[in-house]
Amino acid sequence: MAELQRSVATSQVYERLIDRLSVALDSAKTAVQLRDERPVELELRGLSRAELELINIYLNRIGREAVERSQGSMNQQDAPYKAKVIWLKDRVQGGRVTR
Repeated sequence: MAELQRSVATSQVYERLIDRLSVALDSAKTAVQLRDERPVELELRGLSRAELELINIYLNRIGREAVERSQGSMNQQDAPYKAKVIWLKDRVQGGRVTR
């Protein structure tokens, strides 16, 4: 029973947060249409502790994923290639590379 109440509470937090984000995005869209200005930030007032916690968890997760992606791409860049490089200035004579 407690687990069911927790899942309902969690879904309500998601719903409220999505509604607040929708309102903030609508006001930003209105600012663009009426005043031809693009807000740099969205303002969300009166967030509950649960909503702030949800936002922080999301931001931390995407931050970790970004770090992991960047480290993965760095590891791929550091991997040695096993290709033989022949410079254009080098000449091939009889199947042999000379310099």
